[in-house]
Amino acid sequence: MLDALRKSVGTWFAKVLIGLLVISFAIWGIADVFTGFGNTSVAKVGDTEISSMEFEDAYRRQLDNLSRQLGQPITPEQGAAFGIPTQVLGQLIGEAALNDVATGLSLGVSDEAVIKTIQENPAFSGINGGFDRSRLAMVLRNAGISEDEFVVRQQAQAERLQLIDALVGGMVAPEALVKAFNHYSTEERKVAYLQLTNEILGDIGEPTEEELNAFFSDRISSYRAPEYRQVRFIEVTAEKIAQPEALTEEQVREEYERVKDRYQVQEQRRIYQLSFPSVEEAEAAAAEIAGGKSFEDIMAERNVDVSDVDLGLLGRAGFLDDTIGEAAFALAEGEVSPVIEGRFTTVLLKAVEINAADVQPLEEVADEIRTDLAQDIAADEIFDIYNEVEDARAGGSTFEEIAERFSLELVDAPAFDQSGRGLDEQQADLPARNELIAAAFNSDIGVENDALNIGRDGYLWFEVTAVTPERDRELSEVRDRVIKDWTAYRQAELLKQTSEEVLAEVNSGKSLDDVATERSLTVKSASGLLREQMTEVMGAEALNAVFSGPVGTKAEVAAQDGSRLVLEVTDITTPAMFEDSAPVRNLASQLSADLQNSLIGGFVDRVEQEAGVQVNQALFNQVTGVSR
Repeated sequence: MLDALRKSVGTWFAKVLIGLLVISFAIWGIADVFTGFGNTSVAKVGDTEISSMEFEDAYRRQLDNLSRQLGQPITPEQGAAFGIPTQVLGQLIGEAALNDVATGLSLGVSDEAVIKTIQENPAFSGINGGFDRSRLAMVLRNAGISEDEFVVRQQAQAERLQLIDALVGGMVAPEALVKAFNHYSTEERKVAYLQLTNEILGDIGEPTEEELNAFFSDRISSYRAPEYRQVRFIEVTAEKIAQPEALTEEQVREEYERVKDRYQVQEQRRIYQLSFPSVEEAEAAAAEIAGGKSFEDIMAERNVDVSDVDLGLLGRAGFLDDTIGEAAFALAEGEVSPVIEGRFTTVLLKAVEINAADVQPLEEVADEIRTDLAQDIAADEIFDIYNEVEDARAGGSTFEEIAERFSLELVDAPAFDQSGRGLDEQQADLPARNELIAAAFNSDIGVENDALNIGRDGYLWFEVTAVTPERDRELSEVRDRVIKDWTAYRQAELLKQTSEEVLAEVNSGKSLDDVATERSLTVKSASGLLREQMTEVMGAEALNAVFSGPVGTKAEVAAQDGSRLVLEVTDITTPAMFEDSAPVRNLASQLSADLQNSLIGGFVDRVEQEAGVQVNQALFNQVTGVSR
C-alpha cells in the first residue's frame, strides 16, 4: 500500500495539486494547541466541542477502514505509526470549525429534509429499491451508532453542506487551467539518442592495492558483517515423527479398503455429437443410419470434421446437459443413439471409445497409503508429545535429555542473520522460517522460549546457542566482492566521463550522426514519449531531460539499464484537446474538485485561527493509547 501511495504522489498531477494546496492553506498546527481543558471533550473550536466518544468512534472507524484496505487487523499502535490519530482529530476539528460557523450564522435544516436525505441514501435501500428501515437499523447497529445520534450527525452534515455550497457551489476550474494541465499531460516528444554501454570501454584492468583499499575504506560500512545467531531446535510435526516402516502390511491393506474410493477411476467416454437445426433433420439422418449409412457418412454429407463433433474423453459429470449425458452413458461402444432433444440442441451421439471404471491396485498406491497413514497416526500423538516435552522442560531437562528421552531429533542450525542468510550469504534452511528468525533475534543465550507453532498441529522448541555481534569485515574477507563493486563503479565513472565528452562534442556543433560514425555507435530514436510514461530505455531522469526544453535540447543522462544516453529533442507534438472527450471532462472535474477543496481548506484554516483550537492532550493520549 505504501508503495502505491509513493507512486501516486510522484506523478506530475499529484505534484502540481499538492503545490496548489500548500499555497492555498497552512497546516492547522496541532503540535502547538495540545493543552488540557476538560474531562469529556478531546478538542474544541470556538464554542463547538468534540467529545471523546465522537473522536473514539471516528478513530475506530478509520482503523477498521485501514484494516480492510491492508487485508489485516491494524492495532492502535500500528494506527499511531500511520498517523491515524492526528489525521482523525484534524478532520473532526475541520468539521467542528464549519459547525461553529454554521451555528453562528443560524443555519438550519428542517426535520423533513433530514428524513428525506436519510431515506434517499442507497445504503439504506431494501430489495425493492426503496427505503428499508430494518436495513438502516442493521447498518447503524454494525457501526455502533444509535439512531438519534445518526440523525444529529446528518443534520450537522447538512448544515455544513449549506455553508460549503455557499462557498464553492458551482465553482469550476478555469478553461485556461484545464488546457494547461491537458497540454502538460498529453504533450509528446521525439528524440534521437546515442546509447553508450560498458562494451565501448574495453578492459579497464584490475584495481591497484592502493585503489582497492581506498575504495573499501570509503565504503566499509556496506561490507559490515551483520549479527548472526545460532540455534538448536526440536521439531515435532506429523511428517517428522511418522514411522511408516512400523506399519504392517495388514494395516496398509485395511487402510486401502477404507479409502479405496480415493483411488477410483471413473468411467470415461469419447463421444461424437452431431447437432441438427431441427428434430426433422435429425430423424431423417437417424433413418439413413438405420438404412445402412454410417455416422461418418452423415458427417461427410454435412461437411463436418471429427474435430467439430469430438467432445473428448468425458466422465459422467463432464456433460453440461444431463439428457445428453445420460444418453451417452447408455450406449455401447460404437453404437449410435436415437435422436436426442437436449436443452439447447437436437443431436445424434456415437460412443467411439469407452474406458471402464477402475480402481488403482494396492501395489501402485501402497507407499502413499503407508506414508499418509503413518502421518495421521503421528498427528494424533503430537499433543501428547507436546505436553510431555513441556513437562520435561518445566522439570529442568536440557534439550539433549529431552531429545534422547522421547527419541526426537535435535538439530544444531548453522548461523544466520536477521534476513535468514547464513555465513555463505545463502538462505539458511530453517523450519517455520520467518517465525524462528524473529523469535531467535528477540531471545538470547540462556533464555527459555515458548514453543513455536508449525502449521496446524506441529511445534518447534528452540534455544539460542551463540550470538556473533555485527562487526566491520577485513578486506581479505570480501576481496572478490569489493573488486566486483570497484569494477562496476569504475565502469560507471568512465562511462559517464565518455558520455559527457560526447555531449560536449554535440554541443560544439557536431551532429549525433557524425559522432556515431567516429565512435562506431548507432543513432537511435524514440517517439511518442510522455512525461510520466517510462520506457525500457527512458527512465525518470531521461524523461526529465527530454521535457526540460524546446526542440534542439541536448542532454546526457542515465538509461534504465545503467548505460548512458546522449540525446537530442527532435520534435514536439501536442494533440488537439477535445473538451467533450472523457479524459478532458475527467480532468476538468478533478481540477474543479481540488480547487473547491483548496478554498474550503483555506476557509477552515482561517476559522480555526480566529475561533481558536484547543486540544485536551491527556484525553487524546488516553483514547488513542499514544504519547507525545
